[in-house]
This record gives sequence, structure tokens and C-alpha cells, in this order.
Amino acid sequence: MMRRWAILLAFSWALAQVPIGVNLPEGTSLSLSTEEVVFDLTQSHFPPPNFPYAYLPSSPQGPLTLRLFTNLEGGFAVEVEATPLLAEGGAQIPAGQVEYRLNGGPWIPLGPKVVLLTGSGPTAGYQSYVLEFRLVLTGQEAPGVYRGSLLFTLSRL
Repeated sequence: MMRRWAILLAFSWALAQVPIGVNLPEGTSLSLSTEEVVFDLTQSHFPPPNFPYAYLPSSPQGPLTLRLFTNLEGGFAVEVEATPLLAEGGAQIPAGQVEYRLNGGPWIPLGPKVVLLTGSGPTAGYQSYVLEFRLVLTGQEAPGVYRGSLLFTLSRL
């Protein structure tokens, strides 16, 4: 009886083989944890006790998170291009009066275009960085509602 059982088991196994393929495209991703950075000085102590004086954003309250991913081999750079902050009447605050710091490092003026960070890929999943902004006022700024933009770019070196 055991011999019949062993013969049945031996004949009940079958094998099949199929090829498998993966078409993995090149990919990069860059994202920020907020859509807008606002310095609303009507909600702050204005005027300050002295100039120059640095204000943190009223929104978001706290640092931003910058996340990036790339599966490309080689170096990459994250750049930010800042426009001057313009008021309706034509007054402006230069982009360099907005400063940033990355991962708690030193404060650096944005200027028209700066390299925030460089690295090499592929990254091990998403990499996260703490990004903070502040606005430095000199005391010569005209009152008004100012608007500008920050354009972040992830590119190959």
C-alpha cells in the first residue's frame, strides 16, 4: 500500500516554466510638503525692535519637507529659482532677502538661482530633507501685498 502511495505522489508532480520580464522606466520625483509659503506680517510683531530683522513664515508653521527620488545613475542637483517679490504698485523685495537653510545648516540668501543640494543616484528610495525659509527685512520695504515664486528643479549633472 505504501508503495502505491509513493508511486502516486511521484506521478502527481508536474513542472511548467514561463519567462518573466520587467520594463522599468527611468524615473525621478521631487515634492514639497506645502504648496505655498506665506509671510503675513500683520500676524507678527511689526515693526520689529531693530533692522535687519528676520521673520519666519506664518504658513506653514514649521519646516517644509523636500523629498526626492531618482533611479538614474550619476550625479544630480536640486536647484531653486526665486523671483523677486512684487507688490501691485511696483515695489519689490529682492529674492535674496528670502533665505533658506537645509537640514538645520546656515541661512543662505536665495538669490535668483541657487543649488540647494547635490547627490548621486540611484537613491535608496525617497530621500527627505528639512527645508526652512525666512524673510529678512531691512526697514526700507514699502507696505503692500507681495507675490513671487520658487521653482524647484531636479536635474542630472
